Amino acid sequence: MRLPSYIVIGRHQIMALLLLGVFAAQCAWLVWSQPFSTDEQDHIWSGKQQLEYGAAPRNYRYTPLTNVLSAAPLKIDAGRQPEAAVSRETVQREVRRLRVLTRVPFVLAGIFLGVSVWYVSRRLYGNPGGYVALTLYCFSPAMIQRAATINEVVLSAWGVFGIIFGSIAISHNLYAPWRKWRYRTVLLSVAMALAVAAHPAAVLLVPVGFAFIVYLAPGRRWAGILLNFAASVFAFVLVMAAYSFGPRAFMNGVDLRQWLAYQPAQARATFLQPEFLWSLLNPAVLLMAVISLVVYLGWRRTRYFGNTSPLLVAAGLIYLALITPMTAIAAAWALPFIFVFIGGIWADLLETKRRWIVAALLVVLLGENAWYCWKVLQSA
Repeated sequence: MRLPSYIVIGRHQIMALLLLGVFAAQCAWLVWSQPFSTDEQDHIWSGKQQLEYGAAPRNYRYTPLTNVLSAAPLKIDAGRQPEAAVSRETVQREVRRLRVLTRVPFVLAGIFLGVSVWYVSRRLYGNPGGYVALTLYCFSPAMIQRAATINEVVLSAWGVFGIIFGSIAISHNLYAPWRKWRYRTVLLSVAMALAVAAHPAAVLLVPVGFAFIVYLAPGRRWAGILLNFAASVFAFVLVMAAYSFGPRAFMNGVDLRQWLAYQPAQARATFLQPEFLWSLLNPAVLLMAVISLVVYLGWRRTRYFGNTSPLLVAAGLIYLALITPMTAIAAAWALPFIFVFIGGIWADLLETKRRWIVAALLVVLLGENAWYCWKVLQSA
């Protein structure tokens, strides 16, 4: 069977798949070995209530999409008979089976987010930038732990990433015929719906994506406005569907007052805790980020839109993490953008006369990042 022309499988794609396979293997190890947390059990129970009785989420922190995705795989067990002989081994086996069933959707979302990071960074910076960004993502303890457990972070992070770079992609295609950008409009709608249905505060990124469309298409701004409006309307319908078209459930779900409460002292105290900070950015990634920022500020060649856009979004999300109760969530949303930014700067450095020194340093830092990730997961 011949693949479509837009699907290309070469050695770079195979290497990316191998990296994503390592990411999936690390997630699988956590899925198999890590017990259910109280929050995960609440997500599953809320999802069962919604699927069976149409009940609204019991807690404002629990969105219907996360609940339903965690509980839906249990339908596979609807007609399954338990083993007659009950023992400690059979109970442990059943619990592990439930962990796999309920967590697999979130592992898949983490893999697809990794695919998005690879696709975007490779399109922006070429193969070197794609490899750097994807390697950082695949060996990020924060992203692995969130993809291997039931939570709203990885789903909303994938949607937020899609909102920003989907908007940028649409703005570049506005000068092309309609058939060139209609599919990306649908993808932007799905990204908006996925993000907001997974976490309501993700709606704050929709105006940012709209601003990028207006900025990048000065001669086609009205077309960009209409496209963004159409995508938003379709996304609104999808989000309402996630709330079973219940107006009261929807209004309660998208209430942002508790999420956006101005609490800078508490947020900064949480963010600057060594345990939280090192779980988010390990020493190698932090060093690469600092080097990237210094290079960006000091080398004019790197200050182009492809590097500036992920930096601006990441900075905005980190600021949100420092002033609101969304510390953990906003910081996790920022990580893929940080990885893309680092990939872009180091791709530029690899084009200098000292590329071999840069490459050697890059190998050392990425190797240390992978080793640190493994040690963190071992202690999880």
